[in-house]
Amino acid sequence: MTNKIRSISASPTESTLSDKFQQHGTVLLSGIEALARLALLQAELDQQHGIDSAGFISGYRGSPIGGLDQVLWKQQTLLEQHRIYFQPGLNEDLAATAVWGSQQAGIIGEAKYQGVFALWYGKGPGVDRSMDAIKHANAAGTAAYGGVLALAGDDHGARSSTLPHQSEHLFIAAGIPVLNPAGIEELIDFGLYGWAMSRYSGCWVALKAITENMDSRANIDIDLSRINIVNPDLELPADGLHLRWPDTPVEQEFRLQRHKIYAARAFCLANQLDRIVVDPPNARLGIITTGKAYHDVRQALLDLGIDGDQQEHSIRLLKIGMSWPLEPNIVHRFAKGLREILVVEEKRSIIEDQLTGQLYNWPVDERPTVVGEFDEQQQLLLGNTGELDPAIVATVIAARLAPFYQSAAIEQRVQFLQQQYQALQQAHFSLIRKPHYCSGCPHNSSTVVPEGSHAMAGIGCHYMATWMGRDTLTFTQMGGEGVTWIGQARFTQCDHVFQNLGDGTYLHSGSLAIRAALAAKVNITYKILFNDAVAMTGGQPLDGSLNVPQLSQQLYSEGVKVIALVTDAPHQYDKSADFAPVVEIFHRRELDNLQRRLRQTKGVSCLIFDQTCAAEKRRRRKRGAYPDVAKRLFINRELCEGCGDCSTASNCLSIVPVETTLGRKREIDQEGCNKDYSCLEGFCPSFVSLEGARLKRQVRDLSGFPPPDEVGAIDCREGYNIVLTGIGGTGIVTASALLSMAAHLEGKITKSIDITGLAQKFGAVTSHVRIAERPHQLFTARIPAGCSHLLLGFDLAVSSMDESLALLDKHSSFGIINEHQSITADFIHDVQHPFPKPPLLNNLYRLLGDKISCFNPYRLSQEWLGSPRYCNTVLLGHAYQLGKLPVSASSLQQAIRLNQTDQEENLLAFTLGRLSVTVSEHLRQKIATHAAPPDTLAECLESYCQRLTNYHNARYARRFQQRIERLSAIELATHSHDYLAIAAAHSYYKLLACKDEFEVARQLTSSAFTEQLDKTFSGDFSIHYHLAAPYLRHHHKRHHSGNNSTDNNTDHNTDNNTTGVKRHFGGYFRLPLRLLAKLRWLRFTPLNPFRLQADRRLEQQTLTDFEADCQLIEQHLQARNVDIALELLQLPLEYRGYGHIKHANITRLSAQREQLRGQLSTIIQTDKESSRQSSRPLK
Repeated sequence: MTNKIRSISASPTESTLSDKFQQHGTVLLSGIEALARLALLQAELDQQHGIDSAGFISGYRGSPIGGLDQVLWKQQTLLEQHRIYFQPGLNEDLAATAVWGSQQAGIIGEAKYQGVFALWYGKGPGVDRSMDAIKHANAAGTAAYGGVLALAGDDHGARSSTLPHQSEHLFIAAGIPVLNPAGIEELIDFGLYGWAMSRYSGCWVALKAITENMDSRANIDIDLSRINIVNPDLELPADGLHLRWPDTPVEQEFRLQRHKIYAARAFCLANQLDRIVVDPPNARLGIITTGKAYHDVRQALLDLGIDGDQQEHSIRLLKIGMSWPLEPNIVHRFAKGLREILVVEEKRSIIEDQLTGQLYNWPVDERPTVVGEFDEQQQLLLGNTGELDPAIVATVIAARLAPFYQSAAIEQRVQFLQQQYQALQQAHFSLIRKPHYCSGCPHNSSTVVPEGSHAMAGIGCHYMATWMGRDTLTFTQMGGEGVTWIGQARFTQCDHVFQNLGDGTYLHSGSLAIRAALAAKVNITYKILFNDAVAMTGGQPLDGSLNVPQLSQQLYSEGVKVIALVTDAPHQYDKSADFAPVVEIFHRRELDNLQRRLRQTKGVSCLIFDQTCAAEKRRRRKRGAYPDVAKRLFINRELCEGCGDCSTASNCLSIVPVETTLGRKREIDQEGCNKDYSCLEGFCPSFVSLEGARLKRQVRDLSGFPPPDEVGAIDCREGYNIVLTGIGGTGIVTASALLSMAAHLEGKITKSIDITGLAQKFGAVTSHVRIAERPHQLFTARIPAGCSHLLLGFDLAVSSMDESLALLDKHSSFGIINEHQSITADFIHDVQHPFPKPPLLNNLYRLLGDKISCFNPYRLSQEWLGSPRYCNTVLLGHAYQLGKLPVSASSLQQAIRLNQTDQEENLLAFTLGRLSVTVSEHLRQKIATHAAPPDTLAECLESYCQRLTNYHNARYARRFQQRIERLSAIELATHSHDYLAIAAAHSYYKLLACKDEFEVARQLTSSAFTEQLDKTFSGDFSIHYHLAAPYLRHHHKRHHSGNNSTDNNTDHNTDNNTTGVKRHFGGYFRLPLRLLAKLRWLRFTPLNPFRLQADRRLEQQTLTDFEADCQLIEQHLQARNVDIALELLQLPLEYRGYGHIKHANITRLSAQREQLRGQLSTIIQTDKESSRQSSRPLK
């Protein structure tokens, strides 16, 4: 790169992303990061007030707070400098018990500090399982200078949970006040007030943490001066409300029910946690709301054109900060004079139930009507399922306002929402991206069960097996894995099941389930998936120091007498070292046979599947903490049959389609490959392994292009909304963070949210980024319906989903779309599964018209930067240069630097994206295009004749040419087209050029293949071959790892599921292969040593059959049978694969061939009869 291009970048600053945990003023934080900052601010606040305190944090990970422990670990030094100590819990209830203990400091021994403020955290189900500990701890109370926040991670939409969750009712049952923050800034404020409330009242205080806040990002004001804590003037018991010892249960109940709850309510009133936000005189309609629903209401009012400062709308708005217990004084003041109150809260009612109770004794003529979940006629209004959004709320508010206030803006918005809904109901094509295992994930292999067996799921990534056609049925809560079988076993004909159990779940509580199964003496095999990381929530290490030998000893000591260890590296274990005495060790390729044996075992058996999480391997390799094996696999395209057996064996989405002159083949996405190597088990000679190979990344020189002109940022004075759509695990969240950071650096207001759930595993990800110049322009982090100004479509399929289309407006939205075709999981089980690009694009064009820019940043990044991983940054550069971003280039470049990941490469990618606008044609001219099969008959003859000459000789090619030309002449004479001849050319070539031993040897040693390897890889690597010619084979049983459907055109149950096993040959084998390639002249002679092999005889028979089919068609071709003839001629294209794979395909299609020949013969016979009838003389 020359200075000419580099001068585009702004000079870096000294700021780092970690500054957000120390700086005051405006900082950009995610909801998870805000929780870590909250603890630090509490320490600062105590120091200001002269309180000698310490902090304690404990809990258990789980969405939407799954990443909290990682943030705390990263900031551990800073936390400990503030005397804040983080100890993750083995599970939620033990963590709650530890937090209870933090308030007892000083009961046993002298306390080091005046008090310990504590934070417990847990996902909604963790709240469920921990209520025994939490109830006891809350009844006992908190320390005067301690205090406890109970952070409940509620996933209202069940985006990454087995149930939608709402925790308030559990806290209410325990007598715990509930604070419900509306956004990230309030999360910090309410956290600080919550600790103060806990200290004052002696109660634990619940802090609701929903997905909307935890997965969002916003620049907020860190200012302790606005936290003005007031302790109410309330008469308290002489002995106070705090924890003490000794203490009786009756005394605890009395303190809680008579004093502590009321003290919390008084604290709420004194500190104005509930606020009347809009209070016009003579208001008729009141709206009470809380938490995230408050922002939904404000956004809905804004969308309806209702400004809170205008009085003619007659809406009074009360924002509740503490949703339980509801403070009555402000409620009574708010309700006075209103005719109706609309309660807007998400999920089951909390406030509405309390409100009706508090207003019940009002005089009837003064008591307002209260509606919320239901209206006056008990008809569903806002409902209590799913999640609210501003569109739902706006529709309800408009309807409640209609009797006394209407406007053009309200009518226009409601009409637009109705039109959006109706448009999405119209028939249109959609493609669903289901979450899937990561490339190289151990679960791709470990969750397979033998034919005839069933497995059960649990909590963890392996749960996805329930929709992968792997005979995995039902699931349990965390720690209940296998226990449902205790209740079923005596009442079903099934004698045995497998139960998947993650190592993290085993440590959490799953070991008790195994103990229960042993006690019940049921027949079950626990498959303990030892992946060395908790991948579901971000790759955290296992809690404790459990290793595989220790695990085997634990199981053995519990009474498990049959224990098998399955691993992809059996050599790394010395069986005598620390294992339980009954352990047997197997390679993972023996899994099917082993499981067949285990299902015959009576009682409880355990199979430990030991393989490190693929995503965690990748993370550790980047940090240099895991060995990066210099071994790559590569597919020879000429030999690949496109049969899909490699996908079947590996269940891996890094096996991707590639279109060639010979049709669709397979190749390995080297960037996505996590080096699991299970695809090598596919029965195919096209794979080679390259020992010592490193992926080559060649960056092309961009200095020859003129620097792109600077483009002004688009106006965002009225707010600007960007929706980003893409695939989980490909950097969509990072792109969203870059845009947010760029806006933050410019002093703009920004809010964003990443909607992921399970989507980080190849599913759909959508990020919303909102940027404005004034805070009141942004309420919700989510973009309201039809309000996205820009669609950054990093994936075409996700961009055309209903959820994405609903955010767009045909008048004001613009789309920038990556048209690269990224496969879905369906491709694994369907070798010809198409990527429906035209109908997906049509969805967008139908809505946006010509306001779309489509290009392929994936190809640009790959060709110019040596890797497709930077394609998202390329797309950002493209969007900037089109003038569609509300931030400057320098701010985006600075955000890239602050991210500290591949800085130079991403800066270059941003420049490349800008150049894709200014010099697009020059860039595209240097990108190699994928070859396509020959299209015309002349092209077919030229290409295939040359190929067959190379395959054998010119005489062999003439055989092909003569047959096709003869068919073409007949076709042209009768139909004036050559469709049949072209179809016959493709099939006849495939059959003539069968990939026998000579051809395999020729293609593996060809100069073209060697050049392809040298272009792709660097290093002094050696080529290793993996072959299974009949005379080299031994056999084993392999159950395919995917769906049992026959859609993948293979039948792996042929011959009792027996398949050939490939043997490995080192680089020395190249010489014999070259010699064999030169001996191909023996192919059709009696000297051919392979001619009598079953595979060769089968290929010869299919060739003879095809020639007979051609002859039949030539003799009887006519208009009535041309479609049947075409289908018959195309049939051999489905004869894919090698050995048993090919045999199964041919066997499966033979019935179809006979059926087509029968239909053809019937038409011929009918025509003969008609001809004879017409030729008879009349009597």
